[in-house]
Amino acid sequence: MTNKPIWNRFSSKQNDKDTKLITFRVPNSVVSDFDELVKFKRGSRTSYLVGFMDNFVREEFKRLEESNRINEFIHNIRNRNQKPSKLTKTSDDVWKSSRDDYYPPTIPTIHDDYDWELRWNDL
Repeated sequence: MTNKPIWNRFSSKQNDKDTKLITFRVPNSVVSDFDELVKFKRGSRTSYLVGFMDNFVREEFKRLEESNRINEFIHNIRNRNQKPSKLTKTSDDVWKSSRDDYYPPTIPTIHDDYDWELRWNDL
């Protein structure tokens, strides 16, 4: 980087690609009040306007990100709360073919000679 003063570096042709001249109309009263405040704060119109624009972009980006997160959340809820599909009756052929693999559950039995006090002492 060259040893030019900072105020001169930004006005070089090389940095013209990084900036854009913006012209717009503003009511005279607003410009007058703005200029007085900028003079009081010892700044420049450009620095404050660029700062305001930068702040606006950052805040809107945050809002858009949050809005996107909210939209994703709502989309996920909608997907979870979809109406269930109707149940269809299975054909008897499917039941017959799986019947060979079916084993009934074992049913626990209770014997009269079982002493619960002995069982309790074993625990």
